[in-house]
Amino acid sequence: MEFNQELITALAHGDKNAYEAIQDLPSVTRVSIGLEVDKLRQEKDIVPMNTGFSVYGEQKKSSYADPEEVGKILAANIKAQREREEAQEKSKQEHMRKVIEYRVQRSRAGLGY
Repeated sequence: MEFNQELITALAHGDKNAYEAIQDLPSVTRVSIGLEVDKLRQEKDIVPMNTGFSVYGEQKKSSYADPEEVGKILAANIKAQREREEAQEKSKQEHMRKVIEYRVQRSRAGLGY
């Protein structure tokens, strides 16, 4: 597939207007253009003006940008897990107590378990 060489050159140099022009194209076409841009950059040793430029689209920022928020979320998860484990242990002990009481009553009555 042949593309406009002026567009490819502009993209290789990091032109924002050229980047905006290709945003409405299908992703397959953008990838093909990106490959042409990479090829041109390698052949002519072009370094784009904008180092954050990408033909393939902008990367999404991490939702965990704030370390304090991450710490709070982790602390809340650890606390919830600890509470679940404590409730589970309490339930287990209560069940064992009931089983032991049942066996003691049966034993005192002279019956088997």
